Amino acid sequence: MGVGRPQVRRWLGPLAVGLSLALLTAACSEGAEESSGTTASAGTETGSTVASDTQDPATTGTDAPVDDGSVVSQFAGEPWFMGEVPGSAVAADPDAEPIRIGMLNIENIDNFSFPELRGAVNAATRWVNEELGGVGGRPIEIVPCITGLAPEVSQACAQEMVTEGVVAVVGGIDIASQGAVPVFEQNSLPVIGGIPAQLPEQQSSVNYFFSGGTAGAMAAMLAHASNNDATTVMIANGDLPSFNQTSEDFAGPVAESLGMTVEYQRFPVLGADMLTVLTAAVEKDVDALIVNAADTACVPIMQLSKQLELRAQVYLVGACAAETILDAAGEDAVGILFTGEGPASLDDVEGNIYTTVVDEYADAPAGGAGTVGFRGFMNLYSLLVELGPDNISSESITELVSSAVDRPSFWGHSYTCDGQRIPGLPAICAPESTLFTTTGVPGDDLVFLPEGFEDTDGWVETDDLYAAALG
Repeated sequence: MGVGRPQVRRWLGPLAVGLSLALLTAACSEGAEESSGTTASAGTETGSTVASDTQDPATTGTDAPVDDGSVVSQFAGEPWFMGEVPGSAVAADPDAEPIRIGMLNIENIDNFSFPELRGAVNAATRWVNEELGGVGGRPIEIVPCITGLAPEVSQACAQEMVTEGVVAVVGGIDIASQGAVPVFEQNSLPVIGGIPAQLPEQQSSVNYFFSGGTAGAMAAMLAHASNNDATTVMIANGDLPSFNQTSEDFAGPVAESLGMTVEYQRFPVLGADMLTVLTAAVEKDVDALIVNAADTACVPIMQLSKQLELRAQVYLVGACAAETILDAAGEDAVGILFTGEGPASLDDVEGNIYTTVVDEYADAPAGGAGTVGFRGFMNLYSLLVELGPDNISSESITELVSSAVDRPSFWGHSYTCDGQRIPGLPAICAPESTLFTTTGVPGDDLVFLPEGFEDTDGWVETDDLYAAALG
């Protein structure tokens, strides 16, 4: 497959994070170090505010933008998902009642921790409070809870959100979300954004994802493989029911509808041996290999594919394209294809806004998977601004997001939350994906793949693939 040459800085590429359960080894502890905001109490954070002007610049601009050194002024008047970036910074009112938003995220687990999602949400919250006026002057306060591998920990976090009186939850990654989902459903508490990890949350009536997760990513990979004449594909993932079901009941039918024969390879949740997976791909002589793994599994997969001279095209989730991983893989990363959830564009205002906000406001890592957390928070912010400071409740947020049809998304594909984007996964509002690879040349690392998807601006319309496969 020939590729074009558009480049973006490696670490800021909007990455689709498929979840690997190969390296889960221990339960998560509570009370991670807070990465931004002012700590209000154990397990809670507040975004900072610096002035009392209550103007909401997300919906109002100025005729003559003034460079006041803020992020806003650097992009004043530029088109973005909320119209135009305002002309100058306005801070939320520190004396106004805050809007409390919860966040569940898995952290503090060796080899499987995603604090960057919370880091990105914290950075976005500070930016909104300090430069976008909050919501009609009201600041946003993030109430975090760190989850673990056990459903009862996730359940306890969900119950904490109810007790704390949050009006919505901005999603992170929750591996044991089957514990939290019933609590959120019973209390009609909407969960906006994040990265889908388990089927219960993807099938929930209160979750709204702007990420296609592994289902969206695998469909994009399969479309690319089919476009390049693959007839056999192997799908490998950690051997857990939710992951097996996503592969077999969702991705499998897409592959078959595209005329491909599918082989499934499972690896154990603990102590996964990537050599077994790659060896099986060699022995089966498949044309394409999709491995739903991330974190420390990424580099061994890339290395082994070269050492074994694997003929198959290897596909990995975007989390495997994190800068540290590509640096460790070196030349072994060249030729690997990754999935993404951001536009295949060199000149993207929102991508540059994300980068600038993180540089200015992040007190902890906020790249990689953090792009998804940032997107989810900004999309929730857009909903809150539309509702207005006096009409914000769990019910009003749910009503507005569930009615979304082609609603603009921050640094991502527009979303529709009608429950029909992927049959059987009603919480997925934006399953579309992009694809990219790496050249292995410093400063010229990521290259998006428009070929075969030119008429959709590089987006793989995965909802069409699932409609054809599942009806």
